[in-house]
Amino acid sequence: MENKYDLNYYEILQRYMFERVLERISVSNYQDNFILKGRLLLSAMFGIGNRMTKDMDAAITGIDVSKDKMLKVLNEILSINLKDGVKFDVVDITDIREDDEYGGNKYHIVGKLQSLKVNLEIDISTGDKVTPRELKYKYPLIFEDRTIMITSYNIETILAEKIETVLRRGVFNSRMKDFYDIYYFLTKLRKDIDINILKEAVDNTFTKRNSFEYLNDYEQIINSIIGNERIEKLWNIYSNKYKYANGIDITEILNLLKDIINEVESALASA
Repeated sequence: MENKYDLNYYEILQRYMFERVLERISVSNYQDNFILKGRLLLSAMFGIGNRMTKDMDAAITGIDVSKDKMLKVLNEILSINLKDGVKFDVVDITDIREDDEYGGNKYHIVGKLQSLKVNLEIDISTGDKVTPRELKYKYPLIFEDRTIMITSYNIETILAEKIETVLRRGVFNSRMKDFYDIYYFLTKLRKDIDINILKEAVDNTFTKRNSFEYLNDYEQIINSIIGNERIEKLWNIYSNKYKYANGIDITEILNLLKDIINEVESALASA
């Protein structure tokens, strides 16, 4: 298993425990309220070896996201008995880091299986509008030849968020994973992207985040990132650390980003 996915033993255990959480959500009364997004979703879309994560991100719809309410909901979900021998305890709740677009809370969880204990983190917030709507995604399990049905973001909304984040943070961005995700979407999953849906997702995302000035200046912003010493240094560290990013040129990613924004701008102009 480690060699197949290029993961260490603990990373595999974490993935398994996250799958146990997701399956409990999928059979709970809250299956439509939890919308999976972020790295755990991308690791399934890209292939687990191409994007691993240590946390789970979910946008919540239809229920109160206050700390007390979500703790009650989470405990109800995590207590569901799937006869898999896994038990979960919420051990702490902290605020999501300040640079997160919507804030929210991070739930620190310990998953237990016999003598094994695995630390997990679940970030819960409100998130962006999913354009045109959230979808039902067949999430593949790594230890079983089956999938579970979860509610998730679609590709276009994820990509719109990535575009907004990269443009808004510009040369101050330290999240190299955003560049890699854009690269993967625009090279491996390009045929799955509906440009008209992406146009709407970009419009909705930039509107909600009140950041259209960055979209208007996208060429200048991207040109300032290309060749930036700090960005290149951070990218080199990232691409050397993760095999899935080895050999990818940051300038190529930024040119791909320019091209897709050009398409979106053309679609917005003709709307």
